[in-house]
Amino acid sequence: MRAVIDRIEDGQTVVLTVVGGGEMIIPVKQFKFKLHEGMWFDVEFSPNKKAESKSLARVKKLQQELLNHP
Repeated sequence: MRAVIDRIEDGQTVVLTVVGGGEMIIPVKQFKFKLHEGMWFDVEFSPNKKAESKSLARVKKLQQELLNHP
């Protein structure tokens, strides 16, 4: 997927316009390099099973706590 920086709002948020439609809003602090409007990116996503399992375990624990709450 390709995306371009459409704008940087208040120096804190990057708005990427995705080729084919859509936007992504990302905090500037997530980038480890200098940004500028018009900058292009190749964007790839990959599953993170470890983070997914950890999150699911946390949700299940909270559900149990709610169900067991008097």
